[in-house]
Amino acid sequence: MSEMAQTRNVDIGHMIDENPLTSLQLRVMILCGIIITLDGYDIQSLALTVPTLMGEWSLQRGDFLWALTASLFGYGFGAAFIAGLGDRYGRRPILIVAAIVMGVGSIGTGYVHDMTQLIVWRFITGVGFGTSVPNCTAITSEYVPAARRALLLTLMYAGVAFGALVAGLVAPSIVRVYGWRAIFFIGGALPLAAAVLLYAGLPESVRFLVAKRAGDPRLAKILAQLAPGVDAGSVRDARAGTERQSIASLLTPLYRPRTILLWIIFAFNLFALYYLISWLPALLKGAGWTVSDSQRGGVLLQAGGIVTGMIVAWCIDKRLTVPAMVTAYLATALSFGLFIVLPSTGAAWWLLLFVIGAGTSGTQFALNALAAEFYPTAIRSTGVGWAVGVGRIGAILGPLSGGIPALAHLSTANTLGLLMVPIVLCAAGTMILPRIWRG
Repeated sequence: MSEMAQTRNVDIGHMIDENPLTSLQLRVMILCGIIITLDGYDIQSLALTVPTLMGEWSLQRGDFLWALTASLFGYGFGAAFIAGLGDRYGRRPILIVAAIVMGVGSIGTGYVHDMTQLIVWRFITGVGFGTSVPNCTAITSEYVPAARRALLLTLMYAGVAFGALVAGLVAPSIVRVYGWRAIFFIGGALPLAAAVLLYAGLPESVRFLVAKRAGDPRLAKILAQLAPGVDAGSVRDARAGTERQSIASLLTPLYRPRTILLWIIFAFNLFALYYLISWLPALLKGAGWTVSDSQRGGVLLQAGGIVTGMIVAWCIDKRLTVPAMVTAYLATALSFGLFIVLPSTGAAWWLLLFVIGAGTSGTQFALNALAAEFYPTAIRSTGVGWAVGVGRIGAILGPLSGGIPALAHLSTANTLGLLMVPIVLCAAGTMILPRIWRG
């Protein structure tokens, strides 16, 4: 028997950190990345079909406001109240069920005939995604080494931008040939196929098994692939914790400061991000841009998020969390202010769009990774779920605020300039991080 096998109390965290990535870990990342990519596709699906539905149902764009936010309400509900079940029953079964809900909800959307049905099915679809994403974050974070965790999680979350981009590219052709319902039938078939892949290839979280199911035979099989020679009975998780899986555990004196601060940053960042996702094309068109350029502006926003998200995540892994995120937020706030003084024509606004994508979309990718670092295994899905869920309040208020008359009549430059306020608040919140966390 090897020396490692004879050693008692092997810490699972150290074991993962000290060994190279295995095919099992890569498989977990890829499968969770598929779910995240489908989330990006779903985010864009209804917005891309609204113009067709307006003509078919004889409605105005404003009539779709609640339909456009229904999935966000469902997302927040699933993230806050259901995702935490992954801490109790395991990440794997919750992810499989969530993928099925996502698929059924999207297919149901393809059969709707009025606004009420559309709102209901979009809410159900959002519940599925809101349940799945925190558990994807939790299980991936529990399989990857700490030194590269934020970067790898951000790489996974870049699938959101990729999925949205794919939806934007294929939707016009699909609608033209097969009709708008095909967008949702495809968006439903893919999660159902993903559920099959999850069932066949996704292992349970190794940290979850170590912390709560030490006698589970699956643990030995997983350890044989992660670190051959390690005895399942010798493995412990130094960060497992013993907290109950509920919101109360997130608000105990130990976790309360980081929880509340994380919620605040999530909410303000998602307010700005989802305002831009919902209204940027219309704002740019109002500033004199062509329809095609307005759509490209949204793509540039996502591109900036992917690039800078990776940079910020690398900084988090290097324990440079605060300077990286504060720099990104302040550069973004400055860019929002420059919209007021720079002409809308020319290259300046294109560059500003890239930068604000870096400071909203990019930092959100990194925030998701940071949330997983904030909590131990026992309450990780609960912690990430509630951060995402509370953050969805900002994501809902962002699009809704675009319909406020006082804001609706502002110029594009002044509207974008106002968005510096939530971003400055994000920067202020990030500056407090050193007082409550080691990052």
